Amino acid sequence: MDFPATAGYAVLDLETTGFSPRTERIVEVAVVHVSPDGAAGAEWSTLVHPDRSTVGATHVHGIRPADVRGAPRFADVAGAVVEQLAGRVLVAHNASFDVPFLRAEMERAGVAMPEVAELCTLRESRLHLPDLLKRKLADCCAAAGVRLSGAHSALGDARATAELLGCYIRTGGPGAHAALLHRATTTPWPHVPAPRRAPELRQRRVVDGRVVAAPRAPVSTVGAGPAGSVEPLARPLRAGDAVVFTGGDPDVRSLLELRARERGLRVTSAVSGRTVLLVTDDPRSGTTKARRAQQLGTPVVDLETAAALVEALPVVEPLSLVAPAVVDLRAVEERAAQLRAWR
Repeated sequence: MDFPATAGYAVLDLETTGFSPRTERIVEVAVVHVSPDGAAGAEWSTLVHPDRSTVGATHVHGIRPADVRGAPRFADVAGAVVEQLAGRVLVAHNASFDVPFLRAEMERAGVAMPEVAELCTLRESRLHLPDLLKRKLADCCAAAGVRLSGAHSALGDARATAELLGCYIRTGGPGAHAALLHRATTTPWPHVPAPRRAPELRQRRVVDGRVVAAPRAPVSTVGAGPAGSVEPLARPLRAGDAVVFTGGDPDVRSLLELRARERGLRVTSAVSGRTVLLVTDDPRSGTTKARRAQQLGTPVVDLETAAALVEALPVVEPLSLVAPAVVDLRAVEERAAQLRAWR
């Protein structure tokens, strides 16, 4: 792979399902190019399907399972990531986290990532911002006068890290990392063949400091025929139908199960020939229940679609009014509060 004589820096940020590169996956990746003199340039980003039904701490990074439905797998964009990084110094805030994650995903995609020239803006902060007590990205940006917009989105954090790097470069001078820049231009990266079909990137945007979710893939019931075609639900749900719920946020799922029972649906734990509908956070997740549904011809929908189908049914008997053998008023009050919150 040929590189320009002086390519500069590639600032990388990742959002992941957890903390271990061995067991967790990337759900969003962003790269911002920075010139040798510290000017931010081209940007590239996409959400990434993690090949599992969960996306990790949604309350932190804001990514929901529905957001990555239809997003490319990392293997689909590995070549594009290589193009963004090759010939440039790899920069990250806390590179000891991002670089091992990147290396693990590259390895899963069959790409032998070289020992790259890397720079950590967190480590560099000890030189340029020596008086800080805390050195998270937000702390360093505040001390350097850099605006952090869209925190905990890969592109928002990468932009802020790029600006922070620019501050460091202007303080130390463009020649401060000359050896790293030279090493980057001479480090060979492997050639990654382009996929036969170019992946469609799924991007989140930062607007007025807020992260705006990527357009969501169309929600529909999934036919379970051999071709895996998309078909409408054969008929509306009705009282007595057996429905299976799996995956997704446990609190959301439990409330939806409660509403389903309230409307006379039978909520079961296993997919069988009597199951009318399987509800999952990712209809194309490939889980055991999803595969079983495909074998049996059982339609599969996501949580949002299921909620609409359930809400269309009349209430048969509110569960909060069904007296158990021993009445626990606290449990009744809590369940009623959950129902009110759901409505």
